[in-house]
Amino acid sequence: MCLPHTPIRRTHPDASDNNPEKSGFLLPVRVSASYVQPNNSSANLNMRNTIRFPHLLRAPVFDGLTDDFKTSFIDGCLVRDYEEATPMLTQGEPVQAMFLIAHGSVEVTSINAEGQAVLIHLYRQGEVFGEVETLAERPAAGNCVAATKTTALLCPAPQLQDAMATTEFMRKIMSLSHERLVRDNQVRFVDQFYPVEQRLCDYLYRLSADRPRIAKTQADLAGLLGCARQTLNRELGRLRDRKVIEIEKGRIVVLDRPGLWQRAHRGEVGTRTRL
Repeated sequence: MCLPHTPIRRTHPDASDNNPEKSGFLLPVRVSASYVQPNNSSANLNMRNTIRFPHLLRAPVFDGLTDDFKTSFIDGCLVRDYEEATPMLTQGEPVQAMFLIAHGSVEVTSINAEGQAVLIHLYRQGEVFGEVETLAERPAAGNCVAATKTTALLCPAPQLQDAMATTEFMRKIMSLSHERLVRDNQVRFVDQFYPVEQRLCDYLYRLSADRPRIAKTQADLAGLLGCARQTLNRELGRLRDRKVIEIEKGRIVVLDRPGLWQRAHRGEVGTRTRL
């Protein structure tokens, strides 16, 4: 899907749409056609990001950095809101900003030439994505979709490049990339060596990180797991009978998330880090 270009403005922290003299450059960033404009109330426009989202000062990407750096970086970002199921990045399309999740969660999948999809990760509050593609000027490696109603701060490429001149920030970006490599290696073991029952439990565990209701049909899950619908239905039925999940129309409700972890990684408890 090709998404329209919408110009966004890198602004002074006190800037607003009605205060153009404090505005900076215009930068085209690809956003979804169903993208939801931010709340344009005067209170929000005049409020610094660090006041609206003080918890982001404790985001992992800022660990070890000075308060001045954190405040300047966060207040220089653009705030964008996305409804549930809204695409934020599209695989193969340009990426021109790093996303920092203020509220909500973002599901990342990758699709191959045959249309087969695999779940990569579920980003949550305080996590970042898109920084590697932005800095490398590469297209999106996967599809990033708002799994719930989500608010994100966008850091355009020029601001991100300036921030990389700070050694501690650059080291933190590299550290996050290393953590992703470790996580992705763990996921590959699950996909290659685990039977369908364990893979299903692992997927449901990851997808329920922020909320118990997972907006996935059985056809969606069968595609992610690479198994037949009949096999998936049998395994879902077993989990339902054990009171681990409930099945609703178009949704799966997780009742026992620790139980999913135990079933997904039986024999590995104490040797594997929860994702």
